[in-house]
Amino acid sequence: MKDSVKNNCFYIFVNLNADKMISPEYYICTSPEAKEKVKQYATCGIIDLSTLNNEKYLNNCNKLELTNG
Repeated sequence: MKDSVKNNCFYIFVNLNADKMISPEYYICTSPEAKEKVKQYATCGIIDLSTLNNEKYLNNCNKLELTNG
């Protein structure tokens, strides 16, 4: 559900590609991006992989920054 998405986090979704026997794909979202992608139903929420399948999310490790603090 949208209200279950935590603030100030990164969400990393992994498609193991076991059916194709190829390397896994990683989709990286910030909290606001993940919340925007949730498709909410009466009893659950999902994020459809097809909505993440572009260069903004696919293997985009540039979103992850290490900060001291």
